[in-house]
Amino acid sequence: MSDIVNVEICWSEWKLPRIDAPGRYVAPAKFQEDMETWPNDAWSIVLDFEETNRSKRVSRGTAHFLARDAPMERLTSGAFFEMYEGLKLSATVNIL
Repeated sequence: MSDIVNVEICWSEWKLPRIDAPGRYVAPAKFQEDMETWPNDAWSIVLDFEETNRSKRVSRGTAHFLARDAPMERLTSGAFFEMYEGLKLSATVNIL
């Protein structure tokens, strides 16, 4: 399994009604390093979260790459990434 990090997830307004906590969400991520090659070259992230503050659209949980050979150095405290369904932004994730 990949390294697991603590995260804060800010859900897009359209995605929030579709989120059930506790839950798991898996989708392609867009990192700053991927701006030139995304979405053709993307890494999938697994989010596990316990509860959601619906008024703030925020969940706390953990994240890890789906693939074992993923660039783990991207999951450092203070970094962030976006998650997408197709080309639609579903969440912005801040690594704690």
